[in-house]
Amino acid sequence: MAEKTTARDIMSSKLVVARDDMNLEEAVKLLVNNKITGLPVVDRSGKMIGILSEYDIIAHVGKEKTVTADLFKTGIKYSAIVEAVSDDTPLEDILNKFIQLKCRRLPVIDGAGRLVGIISRRDIMRVLYYRAKLH
Repeated sequence: MAEKTTARDIMSSKLVVARDDMNLEEAVKLLVNNKITGLPVVDRSGKMIGILSEYDIIAHVGKEKTVTADLFKTGIKYSAIVEAVSDDTPLEDILNKFIQLKCRRLPVIDGAGRLVGIISRRDIMRVLYYRAKLH
């Protein structure tokens, strides 16, 4: 019997994360320097507590009357806990989650709720492409 593809097989484990005590400037720098559109937010123990997206930052900054350097010294405003999958979630369930949520990325957590990886739309495209080439 063929082994099922799981989140562990397709996730990226090289993570760029925001800490919950990070300021806005540090978070924006991570997004820009790593050419990514969102960051999982973790607490000191590595447990995922939310996602910070470019949209979250734009919405936060847009509410201010003026954009100043002081604004970027404030704490980050992120979306609280979001959907995630466990590292043993089968590919079919991951695909359904992407369709249902219309999301760009899905965090992957272990049994203790710690962030261990992330699956992007590109990761999904890669695995679908390779599957198509094999058949």
